[in-house]
Amino acid sequence: MKQSFTYITIHAMMLLVLLVRPGGVLAQQVDFGLYAEEGITLTPLVPDELDFGDRMSGEGVFSIDLQEEEAVVIEIEGVAYLDVTVTVTPPTNNFILLQGNEDFLGDENRRIPLTVKMAYYNQGQKNIDIPTAKQQAVEVSGHMATFQIRRRPGGPPGPPPTPPHAGYTPPTATAYLFLYGNINVGAVNAGPYSGIIDVHVEYSGY
Repeated sequence: MKQSFTYITIHAMMLLVLLVRPGGVLAQQVDFGLYAEEGITLTPLVPDELDFGDRMSGEGVFSIDLQEEEAVVIEIEGVAYLDVTVTVTPPTNNFILLQGNEDFLGDENRRIPLTVKMAYYNQGQKNIDIPTAKQQAVEVSGHMATFQIRRRPGGPPGPPPTPPHAGYTPPTATAYLFLYGNINVGAVNAGPYSGIIDVHVEYSGY
């Protein structure tokens, strides 16, 4: 018989800003915000910005890989015995746009393709060494993944967990989400390029 748990959604927004101009570069600013509801906590670690650095018009593909320090790291703390589903939604049509203007979606000189990738680590430890977690992380194909907050060992299932009730606090554990990817800078016009990445984390139903 299936049990149902409270549906909890965490919404995060990532703003990517890229400044480019032919023959030179300008400064770059990247903002990242998190919004969490009851029962689960998201904590951005350093770095808390997906920062592609200063790029030049026509430069081509530039990547931030999982193992690099620039990959965004987010702690997901929740009930240890529950699973979560993480959904990452890239900007519209996978473009960051000049001044974030949606009117430029059809203009190849005012848009930059963005590929967003994700991976997770769910051994259950808090304050894990991040390079170690990245080496052991599970890379995800696509933009959605369901995994255990604390990975359970193989073999037969254990006894059912104690259901939440007054006076009882279920044990918690910490998983780690990594966000990284690449941009492909064509012969675009100079200026600030931005877009929103939405990250939704919710407990999976049982």
